[in-house]
Amino acid sequence: MLEARSAEERLVVLAIYPWREFWSMGERQGAASFHLSVTSFPRLGHEMHVLLPGLPRGPAEEEYHGALLHRMRTRVDFYPEAWMGTPFHHVAILFAYICWLARAVPAGLRLASRLQPDVVIGMGALGAPVARLVARARGVPNVTRLFGTELHQLSGDRIRLALRYRDIAAFKTKASYIIAHNDGSGTDKAARRFGVDMERFLHWYNGIDKDLYSNAAGGGLVRREFGIPEGDGVVLAVSRLHAEKHVDRLIGAAPAVLEAMPSTTFLVVGDGEQLEELRAVARETGVSDRVIFTGGLPRERLPDVYDAADVFVTLSDRTNALNAVDEAMMSGVPVVALDTGETAVVVRDGENGVLIPPDELGSLPRVLVGLLSNDGDRRALGEAGRRSADERLPTVEERQVMEVEAAERAVREHRSRDGASGDRKDAA
Repeated sequence: MLEARSAEERLVVLAIYPWREFWSMGERQGAASFHLSVTSFPRLGHEMHVLLPGLPRGPAEEEYHGALLHRMRTRVDFYPEAWMGTPFHHVAILFAYICWLARAVPAGLRLASRLQPDVVIGMGALGAPVARLVARARGVPNVTRLFGTELHQLSGDRIRLALRYRDIAAFKTKASYIIAHNDGSGTDKAARRFGVDMERFLHWYNGIDKDLYSNAAGGGLVRREFGIPEGDGVVLAVSRLHAEKHVDRLIGAAPAVLEAMPSTTFLVVGDGEQLEELRAVARETGVSDRVIFTGGLPRERLPDVYDAADVFVTLSDRTNALNAVDEAMMSGVPVVALDTGETAVVVRDGENGVLIPPDELGSLPRVLVGLLSNDGDRRALGEAGRRSADERLPTVEERQVMEVEAAERAVREHRSRDGASGDRKDAA
């Protein structure tokens, strides 16, 4: 259980957060780490304030799960994905970055002057430099919280790497600690490349509710709700429907799987800008009647979704050591993953899952048919996956405590240094 801090231990925490929302697909839909990084502090008894963008007509302040949100009213999207793939994409990113710094720095300084925080946390690449500037102005420590990066994958391409100046700046921004999600994308390697003190780099897996995922029993209800025929094998994907996730590859493999095993349903859980495009792919390949798109679902429903599945598939080019893989493993569902990034650290081929080399993506239908037709193999891989996930992953509460304790440690260290400096001045 989380233990609240005493009044003497209570900190005033200011977080600089560059997104408007804490969930990628609507409240309680998508990755929970953004939400938990904010709400863990009030749950442990600290006073949490968050500076973040808001719409021009929205409230200036609002309460959110014990945290107080302070919104900068703006129409600017500081992560302009709408421009992706156009010649103006990088111009839009630079414009948004300049706008962010111009708005967030003075707003952060004004808010910090009023709140007098004990620590400032920069969330994401855009939050890091602003938090550093605000913390220095107030004479308090800052912590950087990162949620993933592609810098390591781009290390061989100087031009594309240079265009990720926002991410590089986040690593180069001085901080008491940098906390990063270990998602298999090589964030630790990027940290070393850009000169981070690795003793101050905290590279952690996200937490998971082990009891909830390992003891779910609502798979039958999920199958009935979405009209999955009785006796069908279910191939599951749980993902934000974004181009980098490559759910289209799974749909592209569906005709060959269905030719060998007609009693198969493909269940795609998630929402995003590619939803209609993926539906079109299913129609064009003639499998729309065997592919079910559920849209985004609340996280509380996901354990039962995994309980309904026979195989879980993830095929991203960046990394497949993702939260959904952890959830599938903890649920005892065998994982089939494209071997990209550092996925092999989590999914060990033939031991607790199946890895497909990137140059052998064409083998996906054969792998799926093999698993769907062999109950023993599925059961063995699923149980091995559950054991490895249980050993590797902290619980959600343990992970929240780890993050809060890092900020508390930064404050203690900073105060200790200030005290030692003051002692030396007094002695002089």
